[in-house]
Amino acid sequence: MEQNKKNIFVKLLKIFLVVGSICLIVFSLMSGSEDSGVMHNIPNSFPWIILLILTFITFRWQILGGVFIILFGIFTIFFFSALEFIWILFIISLPIIIIGLLLSFLK
Repeated sequence: MEQNKKNIFVKLLKIFLVVGSICLIVFSLMSGSEDSGVMHNIPNSFPWIILLILTFITFRWQILGGVFIILFGIFTIFFFSALEFIWILFIISLPIIIIGLLLSFLK
């Protein structure tokens, strides 16, 4: 029974990553698009497209994908200057790192 709960939790984490990545991609495409259009915002969505790809890696290789997601979360700390803007650290970077840790250790 315990293994079943762990499997359900891991599946929920993966679904959360997929939904969260898609939401962040859409947000990055739409933010500021009223002035310049969606096409000019495509570079803003690249980090979240990478996160979505890493999420799909976790569906096949959970531990490897979890490690990549941890590294991506650490990357976001520097890319978004999350140490200067503490709310970015707690809303974006730390949840990604925590989910990556959970995926890596809950195999």
